Amino acid sequence: MNELEKSQAQLRLEHLDVKISREVDKAHRALYAKHSAKGALQSGAAIIASIQLIEEHANRYLDQAIEMVGQVVKDEEAFDLIVAQMTAAFRSFESHKSTAARHACGGPSRAPKPSVISAADTKFAEVRDLVMQRLQIEQFAFNVQSKPAPSPKKQNPMNSQSKNAGGKPLAKHWDAMWADIATQLWSGDLAPKSQADIKQAMFDWLNNQGIDAGDTAVTQRARALWQRMQSES
Repeated sequence: MNELEKSQAQLRLEHLDVKISREVDKAHRALYAKHSAKGALQSGAAIIASIQLIEEHANRYLDQAIEMVGQVVKDEEAFDLIVAQMTAAFRSFESHKSTAARHACGGPSRAPKPSVISAADTKFAEVRDLVMQRLQIEQFAFNVQSKPAPSPKKQNPMNSQSKNAGGKPLAKHWDAMWADIATQLWSGDLAPKSQADIKQAMFDWLNNQGIDAGDTAVTQRARALWQRMQSES
């Protein structure tokens, strides 16, 4: 992905982020008004309905992100931009889950009920994991586009082993790393104060897995995630 393609992909994702955020906000306002009129706002029904709205809009977000970025470029770096965008989106969606949970507990003036908060967190995590799994499935199309055609020349059997030392890890390793970093962010185990913190966390994971990754590949991914986090702060 060249700089022009990257700029266009980021612009499309930023536009989509604003669009989906407004749709989610509007949908939740309507939800709360409806449940309030029925006297069901302070109940678990509000949480269930909120999580359903989040799942619906998150999947719509993913569909449109894949399509809009794919129209510009399909490679690993483009896919990483989508991953960072979806990770940030779920941080935004989480605020709606928390609001619904507060309503179910009796409103902001009431003490939160641990059982209600835990149930909301569990359902939200289930939705987030399902959508992120979908995202990883979609990665195949981006990897296929970025891989060069295989050479028709016969290889020397002595050189037939897959090499990874000093270069970027295989795609499945990136998938696992992103999942771990996302989990650390959500759990609070990772609270980066700079891009360097994210980069170090990525290298720590890769090193623990015995993967020798190139500095450039890790830096690009750390930068993409950090920039997205900064834009949301």
